[in-house]
Amino acid sequence: MRVRERLRASRLLRWLRALPVAVPYRILRRVLRLRRDRFLFLSDSHLGFEGNMRFVRDELLLRMPGAEVVGVFKPSLNAPRPLRDVLRLPWLLATSGTIVVDDFYPIIYPLPIRRGARLVQIWHAAGAFKQVGHSRAGLPGGPVPGSDIHRNYTHVPVSSESVRKDYAEAFGIDVARVQALGVPRTDVFFDTDYVERTRRRVRSELGVSEDERLVLYAPTFRGNGQLSARSEGSADWGAIADSLGAGFRVAVRQHPFAAASAPPLPPHVLDGSTADMNDLLMATDVLVTDYSSSIFEFALLRRPIVLFVPDLTEYAGSRSFYRPFSAYATGPVVEDPSELVDALRDATVDPAALTAFLEEFCGALDGRSTQRIVDRMLLSDSTRVDVDEETVAPGSVEPTRVDGLMGLRVLAAHLTRIALSAVYAPLKLLPVQRKVVMISREHPTVPDDFTDLAASLIRQDPDVRVVMLVRMVPPGVIRKIRYAAHLLHQLYHVATARVVVVDTYAIVASVLRHRDELTVIQMWHALGAFKKFGLSILGREEGRDQRLARAMRMHAGYDIVLTSGEDCRPAFAEAFGAPLERVRVAPLPRVDRLRDPEARARTRERILEALPHLAGRRIAVFAPTFRLDGTVAVDVRALSDALEAVGIHTVVKLHPLMHADFGPEVDTGGGFSTQEMLAIADLFITDYSSALYEAAVLDIPTYFLAPDLETYLESRDFYLDYRRDLPGPIVRTVDELTTAVAADAASTEDARRFADRWVQAPVHSAAGATPCADAIATMVLETMR
Repeated sequence: MRVRERLRASRLLRWLRALPVAVPYRILRRVLRLRRDRFLFLSDSHLGFEGNMRFVRDELLLRMPGAEVVGVFKPSLNAPRPLRDVLRLPWLLATSGTIVVDDFYPIIYPLPIRRGARLVQIWHAAGAFKQVGHSRAGLPGGPVPGSDIHRNYTHVPVSSESVRKDYAEAFGIDVARVQALGVPRTDVFFDTDYVERTRRRVRSELGVSEDERLVLYAPTFRGNGQLSARSEGSADWGAIADSLGAGFRVAVRQHPFAAASAPPLPPHVLDGSTADMNDLLMATDVLVTDYSSSIFEFALLRRPIVLFVPDLTEYAGSRSFYRPFSAYATGPVVEDPSELVDALRDATVDPAALTAFLEEFCGALDGRSTQRIVDRMLLSDSTRVDVDEETVAPGSVEPTRVDGLMGLRVLAAHLTRIALSAVYAPLKLLPVQRKVVMISREHPTVPDDFTDLAASLIRQDPDVRVVMLVRMVPPGVIRKIRYAAHLLHQLYHVATARVVVVDTYAIVASVLRHRDELTVIQMWHALGAFKKFGLSILGREEGRDQRLARAMRMHAGYDIVLTSGEDCRPAFAEAFGAPLERVRVAPLPRVDRLRDPEARARTRERILEALPHLAGRRIAVFAPTFRLDGTVAVDVRALSDALEAVGIHTVVKLHPLMHADFGPEVDTGGGFSTQEMLAIADLFITDYSSALYEAAVLDIPTYFLAPDLETYLESRDFYLDYRRDLPGPIVRTVDELTTAVAADAASTEDARRFADRWVQAPVHSAAGATPCADAIATMVLETMR
């Protein structure tokens, strides 16, 4: 094994090589804010914005003039990186919302891409010709076992639907991340005026007259990659030019990787290396190449292509192709250099072969590739949403991750406690009323659980007063000052109440010292016990910092904690730091609505009246879990398209704190909640959302699409066994999901068994009955006696 191969095979050496960027990056990504308007373009193959990058940059700035576009380039992998770039790369990588590469870029592969950021690979070639990346595993120069190259791309546009699976294999990624949106630099081939102007200009620059046929030889390189590239030189292009004689001109353009090793050209053979490749193709009448992806662009011009492959057998054995080699031929294939002259003189296009070629490899190329890629992958994103970060309650199911100036945050928490306690102390001298106060920071409006509980309380005891204080923490300093006034309102009602019911972390319920006669009940806003939360994940990536949790007395002071099933009790005791005996089984009032057939029928009628396009369709509700960084683990457009192909219409429902416009291709069931949409659902799909329990109560077959399960287990984990306890199949890709759905792999029986274990509700006796709300109301009133 050569020295270079030993270096490639050593994980330690690869890790050490990445260290100068990886270490500061991992630190900075935790303390610096992600800049959604910063777009970072990277290449170790060229200087400046060339090829696809130039088209994408220009379209981006046209559509978003305020975007910050940064380019970091060097001409080749073995060129030294300037010190300035070494110093600024970790910062740029950690803060850029979108990172764009167009070739192999080894520095980035060991780095975990920030949640909410995108790594877009606008590969420099169209089609799928010679194998690259992980497709070459086991071949000379292929990736070593366990290689991380290419695997962290979040988005990859390609030139046709047919090649998506090839690029997914090459990059070791889910095919859902690969979309047939086109190749930016091919757009100009559909502008006939531009093509003609460019043809005349380049031919004039080369000294080729209009009545001469220009033959361009543009081979790919030989070798395993950029560092070992060499040219192929079996043909004498000077002699070929002489044999072609008058009426023909010959130009040669070596691959940039091999140009330095190529022999000098004869004086009468034109050097095409100085012209832009696209421009040179437009000026060319006959293209001669071997295994170069230039065949895909040139085919768009519908001109003859001669494939000169003297080493076809050897090349196929060492490099291989994605299709049989014959699939790439739209004209003559020549292996013997002596046959080249005749092939060039008689070169024509096989119309049937060309049509099949374009359909297979260029189906997404139509002159609008750049616009689609910028729209779908840079400016909007069907895998990312906006999040109302500042409204997330501390200690809730998706708490704010804490980083940065922790000391100041802890100090602010202690000062808040002191200020609230100072105001609260005299209020406790006021007379206590027969009053139940319900507080939520989880919802923008009064939740149905509060409404139904209040109705039951008043039915059982008309003299009880119910006060509902529901307001999310708003963004902005001025609005937070107004929210402080709302906190004062809470303090008064809590000081004069007999019972306080909260459905998430509430500052006034946990940080203050209350009267002995006050009962604080935690009626958590989710059924079941699914992903870990609260005190269970302190110090983890998705959890609160332990110092801040202590300062804010997170989830302290609950006298009663309600949960939906006996098996949930240990989990809730752990999450809230409460003794097990304080955790009682009492499913949320929403279960009454879910199990009421008349209520479901009314909801269904309202939905179909507002959204008539759903009538008569088989409906899947996709409800991804809330993520503070705004990511969705799958491409919802790709998911919707794939399920539509098997007769399923998808409605995407996001958490109330998440907002997105996925475009007209994605149905979001506007105006209705996830729970309401379940009234018309035939199947339910999620990754880690606790809405699975509502779906189970309704006996809806459920599928779990979890492409990042291992990562999520590390950052969050679950109270149940994700791989064994769930009521439906677990899949990693959209393709696997559609296969499972088509096979009806999930069943109503599995959903029912799951609900029986985790949601142990009283018997539902009749339409309109509210046994869950009544049970909780009885419990509340008993504490007031």
